[in-house]
Amino acid sequence: MIQQPLNAHWGRTFRARYRQEAEAHADRFLMEFYRDMDYTGQHIEDQVDLMEAMLIRTKIIEYSSQKSSQAKMTALVQFMHEEMSTLMLRELIVCADILCQGGRSQLSQKLNALHDKPAPLAVLRNCAWDLYLLRSMDRMSNTSSQAGLGEFYVANLITFDRDLADTLRLAELRAYALHRSSPMYFPVYNESLDSWLKARVGEKRMSQLGEFFMEDGINQRARRRSHSHIRALLEEDRRTLIDLFARKKSGQT
Repeated sequence: MIQQPLNAHWGRTFRARYRQEAEAHADRFLMEFYRDMDYTGQHIEDQVDLMEAMLIRTKIIEYSSQKSSQAKMTALVQFMHEEMSTLMLRELIVCADILCQGGRSQLSQKLNALHDKPAPLAVLRNCAWDLYLLRSMDRMSNTSSQAGLGEFYVANLITFDRDLADTLRLAELRAYALHRSSPMYFPVYNESLDSWLKARVGEKRMSQLGEFFMEDGINQRARRRSHSHIRALLEEDRRTLIDLFARKKSGQT
């Protein structure tokens, strides 16, 4: 207990006295947290592969299809369900900004005219890392290690990275639903998924996609999910995209 008036000097004394102890506790906690969450190098690479696979397929759809933005969005959702076996809402919102030519995020602008860039696949991989960083922060929103006990949560995030800031604004959260007895979490966005997706694919296509978001659709994806398949899909789509770029530069359609 610091027996001094509660002023600026009290704050400096408090920080000096407890900073080292707090940092040591944080180091121990984070070490356990990353171990428990299986944050190995391969685990991280697997997650980034998912982000890249989605971004690359988005660009393939954009470059290869002359259909409406509604048809392109439908094709992307079907790809996520049928081939990736993973539906990621924030990433879907980001990719919709690309396909619907919203141009609201720095990431969308960075991927514009990708075929003219000297290393397009490297640009895509860097964008995939940006998306992964946000998903990594999502995971830290619920650090419960025991039933009903949370260690900490992040209420506010300050970033000077425009790519991250734009994506956070584009897919703005209203709240997080945290599972009290596990580290599970579920982001709640400002706009409901149903109304958001219906506005981008149309009511008729939405009726076809609706089953993807039901329990049976979720279970189907869980049974099929395989990172070896994602990796093979990613390698194939990289080759397809590079071929599309070559054809575009040569004037072919």
